[in-house]
Amino acid sequence: MLKAVDFGELYYNDRVLKSVNSTTKILRLENVSLSYAKQRVLHDVSFTLEKGRILALIGPNGAGKSSMMRVLAGLVRPDGGHATIDEKPVSFNDLRHYFGYFIESPSFYNYLNAKQNLDLLLRMQHSQQTSASLITQVGLDYAGNKKFSQFSKGMKQRLGIAQTLIGEPDFLILDEPFNGLDPEVKENLMALVVKLAHEHGTGVLVTSHLLADLEQMADDFVLLNKGHVHLKGKIADYTNERQEVAFLFLKAIERLEIPETINVISRDEKSLRIKATAAETEQFLLYLAAQKIAPYSVQRSDLLHQKYMEIAQ
Repeated sequence: MLKAVDFGELYYNDRVLKSVNSTTKILRLENVSLSYAKQRVLHDVSFTLEKGRILALIGPNGAGKSSMMRVLAGLVRPDGGHATIDEKPVSFNDLRHYFGYFIESPSFYNYLNAKQNLDLLLRMQHSQQTSASLITQVGLDYAGNKKFSQFSKGMKQRLGIAQTLIGEPDFLILDEPFNGLDPEVKENLMALVVKLAHEHGTGVLVTSHLLADLEQMADDFVLLNKGHVHLKGKIADYTNERQEVAFLFLKAIERLEIPETINVISRDEKSLRIKATAAETEQFLLYLAAQKIAPYSVQRSDLLHQKYMEIAQ
């Protein structure tokens, strides 16, 4: 059964957060199950989230992504399963102490500027952090005195991430943070998330339907399907899988001799499609260079998209 949690309980004294989070490295979830009324939405879901790494949580609509994030945010309590922090048991009720969360669109007071909005939240949580430091961390120095109502969507997303950093949490939950953003703004926001993980040591769980972008930035992934874990692992471990690679050329390549070791899918006058691992792709590019042939475009099929389509079809 669904167990509701008071949203107001999600605000905590900053000193409590710091004492709880001081040595956290790895969160491990085991056999998490959740039901809404009589409908089971999570079935024995298990995965780990590590500080300094980005975990992509993916799956079609109804796969259980939002329910999993709500469990981690403390908005619902699961029917079963357990969690550990550095192998030490922690209750699901206490998990929220470790997280900053960006679930759905950020909500701030339109008539207050960025600093005023963050100052209000900092006072509510008795935090010793400053709005100026948070704004700097997310690259909004130029807009600290600008009213929220005047913010672009990209600026709102950055301010939403600044809010998640209050209390210096070990982990962040980012639900669809890149939706509706211009390409340049999206890339800047992705770079910010990577910086928070790889330079500041924050563990990040992120969801998005932009699978190519997730693959570009994430270290690990969990693919959910109908509440079950269909597949999970380190993205780097799948570079040894053969995937489709497309080469486009400005000049005709009809006379190009292709080594027998290369698995050719198709070729025509100015294009070539092969199936290869990342290492084989690199070796083939070196072979092309030795033949003084340079493709103007090389496109490798997206791993996460490929795995996603395995369950979508």
